[in-house]
Amino acid sequence: MKSSRIKQSLSNTSNALLSNGLILMLLSATCFAASIILIKIAGDTFEISFWIITLFRFGVGLVLVQTFFHGKQKVAWKKLFTDSWLLTRGLLGGFMVPLYNLCILELGAGRSTILSSSYPIFAALLAPFFITENLKLRHIFLGIIALGGISLMTGPENLKNGLNHYDILMIGVAIVSGLIVVIIRKLHATYNTATIFAAQCLFGFIICVPGSLLNISMPPLQGWFFLIGAALFVALGQLTMTQGFRHISVSRGASLHLLTPVLVTGASILLLGETFTLLDITGGIIIVASCLFIVNDRWVIPLKRHKTN
Repeated sequence: MKSSRIKQSLSNTSNALLSNGLILMLLSATCFAASIILIKIAGDTFEISFWIITLFRFGVGLVLVQTFFHGKQKVAWKKLFTDSWLLTRGLLGGFMVPLYNLCILELGAGRSTILSSSYPIFAALLAPFFITENLKLRHIFLGIIALGGISLMTGPENLKNGLNHYDILMIGVAIVSGLIVVIIRKLHATYNTATIFAAQCLFGFIICVPGSLLNISMPPLQGWFFLIGAALFVALGQLTMTQGFRHISVSRGASLHLLTPVLVTGASILLLGETFTLLDITGGIIIVASCLFIVNDRWVIPLKRHKTN
């Protein structure tokens, strides 16, 4: 009887952790979608360079973690320079984010979202090499199906001209993003969310300073609204995503972010006057169905915390 109660208690705890992780990932996907729309408006309407947009993103992130995370949750700043995995996470993220923003402005929100959303597949493929997660073929299969839905939703006419150098660049960003997700999951065994997030913000800010100095321009008042708004949303999205990976696996958490293109398209319709086609609707259904199948595959991996030196 006692053993049965213990098993039931562990099961309830596991389900609670999984539920928290799913909520955080859905919130993260929503925030990222909002930031993409704001970034596109800031770049196209107010001609703000991707360097400035990214610098503000990292700057706002640094302010948030320093202001709101205290006690055991505060940033271990020294570890950002001494821990090789934190340093790797910071440098990779610091280089990839400006490239990602560049592709959004050059390719458009739809096309760039198609390519960047392939990162869950790369995350699932890379995870077994770095952390104790099994590679499940059904997750890869569902990810591929979801990518097909994304292609339909954003419009196959976007792909009719073939690949260009920005397409190739975004594919590279997607591959590295998959690796970053795995590293985040690995780091959660030792560090808190604020420290992991601060690694990207600090090194990314340093990386973006030279480019920003070469592209200094003062946007109008409305431009500042979109610039700061995009930074706030992406910071919140990054924090909730980082925290979410404490409770759910890489493949499932990353796959939930396939909802971001759906949200981006919906926001574009409401805010930018875009219209739905039959292919858009079909693609959206495929994406949501694929993500629901992954969510219903109950799987949570508990992490053991280790003290830092």
